[in-house]
Amino acid sequence: MRRLLVVDDEPNMAWLFAQSFGKVFRVTGARNGEEALAFLEREGADLVMLDLCMPGMDGLTALREIQRRHPALPVIMMTAFATVKTAVEAIKAGARDYVMKPFDLDELRRVMNSVLPPAPAGAVPRPSGMFGESPAMLEVFRKIERVAATDACVLILGETGTGKELVARAIHESSVRHNRPFVAFNCAAVPENLLESELFGYEKGAFTDARSRKPGRFELANGGTLLLDEVGDMPLGLQAKLLRVLETRTVEPLGAIRPVPVDLRVLASTHRDLKDMVRAGVFREDLFFRLAVVPVHLPPLRERPGDVALLANHLLRHFAERHGKGFQTFSPAAMACLEAHAWPGNVRELRNLIEQVVVLWDGVTVDVEHLPDLAGIGAKAPASSLRQLKAGYEQERIREALEACGGNRTRAAEMLGISRRALQLKLKAME
Repeated sequence: MRRLLVVDDEPNMAWLFAQSFGKVFRVTGARNGEEALAFLEREGADLVMLDLCMPGMDGLTALREIQRRHPALPVIMMTAFATVKTAVEAIKAGARDYVMKPFDLDELRRVMNSVLPPAPAGAVPRPSGMFGESPAMLEVFRKIERVAATDACVLILGETGTGKELVARAIHESSVRHNRPFVAFNCAAVPENLLESELFGYEKGAFTDARSRKPGRFELANGGTLLLDEVGDMPLGLQAKLLRVLETRTVEPLGAIRPVPVDLRVLASTHRDLKDMVRAGVFREDLFFRLAVVPVHLPPLRERPGDVALLANHLLRHFAERHGKGFQTFSPAAMACLEAHAWPGNVRELRNLIEQVVVLWDGVTVDVEHLPDLAGIGAKAPASSLRQLKAGYEQERIREALEACGGNRTRAAEMLGISRRALQLKLKAME
């Protein structure tokens, strides 16, 4: 479903669009230009309806800034006071069209459809808050789209810091349960003796300090989605009780006389190899199969270096805005440094580094000397060394892809996330 951002200081306007177009758009409202720009950096949108007259940043100023940052994003201006002059100004500033208030819904629908490009055949929708163009990430996005419409259990696998909770939230937000609770519970963050009561809850008097009834995470997520993060750390004794919840759709709080029915979707994630744990006898095989109806594997960042620049540039804009810094960009040498790093902490490590850079640097261009030392790659390495390092790393990846694809250049280019022509040029440069 495409996302529509409605920017208007009248709070009922977003509600009106949701009522009229909620079946074809996921509608979000922003009260002013500043909120709109922040939302677009964070979430993105497919179409913006922008009011001309707003307090603070007016519509034309917001339009020009949107066009500067997101030149391909279609914007339609809305106004109750349109004149030929304002209409011409809006079109010159980059608006695709403008509409008069109060709206004629048929005319509004026609204008909206006229500015939206048709979705390309086979296009993969990018979930909100997630970035990636590598084949592995596109496959993750495809799975999110397919499973979101169901209530099937999904097991999200990946190293620490790869964004497993983001995948879970994307599944929830794209599902019919998106207006209900999303509850994330880290099974590794709670002492074992408290884990059962935190998950399943307890009745008053169930034990000495149980002075009142406490609902567990299953009840708190009722109607919505529960993410069991790091489910591989759940003690063996509790796994049988979790399996019973999944099979009966009821929970039994400590001290309860009868089970409590729950209607929710359960997602699970872990950085552990659950198959190995099953073989070792520390994770129940029946629970594994119940959780892994649809497995989703998140690749580590080192396996998709083509996504580093995309993520780094997004995070740079995001943190610059959050910390009130001006426009910033990476120099080619700095980006080569980022792309050459192995990122053992994955996206979380990259995010932390970019925020640190933004906080400590006030200039426009982030260069190599502004980057913290990354395991020997960074401020201590000259730009010439970085270029050599990047070239060597890239050539190694190309050779691996060609070998994996039996020399087929088209398939190798797809694996690397580049065009076949780009691969041919890189191979020529390697001769």
